[in-house]
Amino acid sequence: MASVLDGVRVLDLSWGIAGPITGMLLADHGADVVKVEPPGGDPFRRSPGYDVWLRGRRSVVLDLKQAGDRDRFLALVDDADVVLESFSPGTMAGLDLDAETLLGRNPRVVVCSITGYGPHTAHRDRPGYEALVAARLGILDVQRSEYGGAVPHIHGEEPFLPDLEIPEGMAPGAPRDGPIFTYTPWLSMGAAFLATTGINAALFAREHTGRGQHVETSLLQAALSATASKWQRVGRPDAVGYRSWVYDRRAPKGFFRCADGRWIQQWVPNPRFTLSSADGDTLHVRRDVDRVLDDPDRIPPDPESIVILAHYFPEMVEAFAKFPSDQWVTAAAEAGVPLQPVRTPEEALQDPALLAEGAVVDVEHPEHGTLRQAGILYGLSRTPGAVHGPVPRVGQHTDDVLGASSAGARGAPAVPARVERAPLEGITVLDIGFAVAGPFGTQVLADLGANVIKVNAWRDPWWHAQHIAYGANRGKRSIGIDLKTPEGRTVFHRLVAAADVVHSNMRRNALRRLKCDEASLRDVNPDIIYCHTRGFDRGPRSDSPGNDQTGCSLAGVTWEDGGCWDGGKPFWSLTSLGDTGNGFLSAIGVIQALYHRARTGEAQSVDTSILNAGLLVASMAALEPDGTALPRPHLDRMQLGLGPRYRLYQTADGWACVAAVTDAHRGALAAATGIDVDALHASHLEPWFRARTGADAFATLNDAGVPVELCDSDFGRRLFDDPEMDAHELVVHQQHPKLGSFEHFGKTIHFSDTPGRIWGPPPVCGQHTREIMQEYGFEDAEIDKLVEARAVFEEHWVE
Repeated sequence: MASVLDGVRVLDLSWGIAGPITGMLLADHGADVVKVEPPGGDPFRRSPGYDVWLRGRRSVVLDLKQAGDRDRFLALVDDADVVLESFSPGTMAGLDLDAETLLGRNPRVVVCSITGYGPHTAHRDRPGYEALVAARLGILDVQRSEYGGAVPHIHGEEPFLPDLEIPEGMAPGAPRDGPIFTYTPWLSMGAAFLATTGINAALFAREHTGRGQHVETSLLQAALSATASKWQRVGRPDAVGYRSWVYDRRAPKGFFRCADGRWIQQWVPNPRFTLSSADGDTLHVRRDVDRVLDDPDRIPPDPESIVILAHYFPEMVEAFAKFPSDQWVTAAAEAGVPLQPVRTPEEALQDPALLAEGAVVDVEHPEHGTLRQAGILYGLSRTPGAVHGPVPRVGQHTDDVLGASSAGARGAPAVPARVERAPLEGITVLDIGFAVAGPFGTQVLADLGANVIKVNAWRDPWWHAQHIAYGANRGKRSIGIDLKTPEGRTVFHRLVAAADVVHSNMRRNALRRLKCDEASLRDVNPDIIYCHTRGFDRGPRSDSPGNDQTGCSLAGVTWEDGGCWDGGKPFWSLTSLGDTGNGFLSAIGVIQALYHRARTGEAQSVDTSILNAGLLVASMAALEPDGTALPRPHLDRMQLGLGPRYRLYQTADGWACVAAVTDAHRGALAAATGIDVDALHASHLEPWFRARTGADAFATLNDAGVPVELCDSDFGRRLFDDPEMDAHELVVHQQHPKLGSFEHFGKTIHFSDTPGRIWGPPPVCGQHTREIMQEYGFEDAEIDKLVEARAVFEEHWVE
């Protein structure tokens, strides 16, 4: 079967991380991606990840500074569908290859630009290296948050129980103060998700408008997306249920070392399961509850529960240490408790279940032979993805590609009139998901203009009261339906009959019981796009409860981010892209399925998982044919950086981050510090930084041409008072019926022709029940009867 993007030509001018991953995701789903490289090749080709991310492309060498090669590139643009670039702002214009020029030549082309900071003038000209952007935007401080968590920090309050004493080892991260450097380039990964979403949305919009456009995103916008549940400012932060302990920097993240020395992650910590199962000479499930949700000792999310966590933590450490990790995994599976081993990325690549479903694949490589690597990470039932070839050699396809391009410039092409509509305007999505992984995906679709109807159950208000849920549900309307009742299912099926997409992350057995599985709903509407997302694989863990934390541990992400190769402790980042990455993958798949349906009339299903998102995040890893890992740098156990010239340094009054990645940068760093270039080791650089204030260190290095930034832990606090953030629609100010004012991140993708929209704040459960039912032909008397029968419900929240 053909892949969904067969026939789409992409010219890839990108470098770094975000662009190459975007190109890989497009190539894996059929696009003909042509990497346009300068003479000598992309200077970052030897970087970790390139041996995976450049697969499936063709390579052309062109010197765009030369008129002849520029003309050859423009001839390629004539036949292209997408141009992908990640140059610093102004570079493409300096080459006379800006989006306006390219669209003037080919009005159907989609030009996607990825930058560090987008158009914000206070930041746009700063170096766009991952670690520096993360430092400047406060993301390195967000990784383990503040005392009391995100809510009091953003609102300028004192943390809850500031004098609480917690047991040794309970707080996550290295045993030091200050920001946390993670192995995972979270912002670049997020920008790749955003760029891939934007390109596919623009291609879908082109089916209706006949026009290409300029699509822009940035690492700054990725930061806003990654902090969706943290950077919120509300009028009533003391609303019942809004606060939680989860992002308190003192709170544990469920990592425990077992008798065999291996780590597991059990999230959310469940003392009754742990202590009762370990209460004996053998590990055995001894608790007297059938479901985790019924466990009276399950730790609730309210801030006060951090006291319970502190009480139980030492006992849980002792209990887990009594038995080996594999026995704990088996016991948890029997009990239905979310618990998985912490693996290395290389161990994940040897998982038979992931190999069986193609989430891990073996791909030929021109230098290494066969490399095992992350594979196809979301599925389309009618147009499946596939790895279409190895990493190309530099310039391998220059003659073939240039020889097949159109000769000479075309005449002025006809340009269809602009239609002012969001990319997904007119698309109706039914969201029957829960928690974050499912709802975040439909929030992405809502931001692109889809009419998203959130189907809430009676159980949902406690969850929707939390700030975490507020980060995954904006732009939706809510209808309250009890899908366990025949009357409720009848209401739901009437919605399904007129819908374009049904999106869920319930477990499959629950969907079958509720008759919300794909087969049941296709009987109602054969033309729907049915999207289902899982926690893990479709094999032995298919029925296991999953979440961001355990999925990323299985993928190797928490191992890497904790510096475990150097003896550190696993670390779950608070900008993790397990749940939200799953949401992005599902949204990308849905958009591609809609694109295919628009072209062929054929519907299909979409499938992905939290674990698959983790595999993409850890896709720097690869295995050679003999099973050895492809060499790559590792994070140190103190979580300071990947080497002396790409890491954090403590100054006299704070922290600075350096990214001296080129020979010129290293020479400048040596000259500025007075340290010989061959002696630029951490042991020599640390005293230099500690002897200076951050401002002095920054001025000295910045003036010398060394890429450097100061860590800014207060960036999120100032976000909503920055007039330029407002001007570029990077933040929104809304009103919420429960919270009063609700301030949140704004547009994460800018479309020049079909701008997205943020329709409104997250809804209260059942807030729009009557309105939606009236739209679908229900009379008020009929609605009243269904409300009385509790088959549907209206506005309902935790008091």
